Amino acid sequence: MSTTLRDRIGAATGAAFVALILVGNGMTSGVSTADSAHSTGEQILRDVAHQASSTTFTAGFVLEALGFAAFIGFLGYLADVLHRRVPGRGPGGVAAGAAIVSGGVMLAVKLGSAAPLGALAIDYGHISPQLAQVLNDMSGMAFIISWLPFAIFVAAAAAGLHRASLVGRPTAYSGLALGVAGVALSIVGVHDPLGANPLAFLLGLAWLLAVSVRLAVRPGTGARTGTTGGRTAEPRVTVSA
Repeated sequence: MSTTLRDRIGAATGAAFVALILVGNGMTSGVSTADSAHSTGEQILRDVAHQASSTTFTAGFVLEALGFAAFIGFLGYLADVLHRRVPGRGPGGVAAGAAIVSGGVMLAVKLGSAAPLGALAIDYGHISPQLAQVLNDMSGMAFIISWLPFAIFVAAAAAGLHRASLVGRPTAYSGLALGVAGVALSIVGVHDPLGANPLAFLLGLAWLLAVSVRLAVRPGTGARTGTTGGRTAEPRVTVSA
């Protein structure tokens, strides 16, 4: 497999991640009968009982799981492409490393948030509404906490990809701005979960989708290799957006 084709496929996994989790989450959320942002224990137990026999919920859950599997692939692609194009030392190398670490942390926190919901799905017939609400709230809090590493991931990926000449300044600066906003909103959200604002997280997903599609269409690996002083120059591509 050529490097260009490999990079196209790897970059596309980022778009697949965003599309799969958004569609899957829409399907699983649509099964809920709750009429408020903070469901009561009784509502949660009714929803879980309904979800157990819902094909729509099952399909949505599978799509979300596939989405996070795709994100693992995107992190692998990002690690590979930044390793090839960004020097190991200096700000670019630090940004590349931070992007991979923060992306992995976000993935671990988000996957861990499924554990309370799994326990709820197993034992919903034997637990009290109060415990059901606690388990559901634990999962919700983990989701808000995951905004923090995701915000760092967006900012660091923007800096690393710009250093690698794979995205231009507007894309890089917008990613950095979303990262800063995401960190602030995640801290506020943890302090006040009921008032948490997911705007920066959702815009970060939109940023990732746009960058992923751009890199899949124009992976930036086809630059000609020149020579300077008898040495082979690293392929570099400069883009404007």
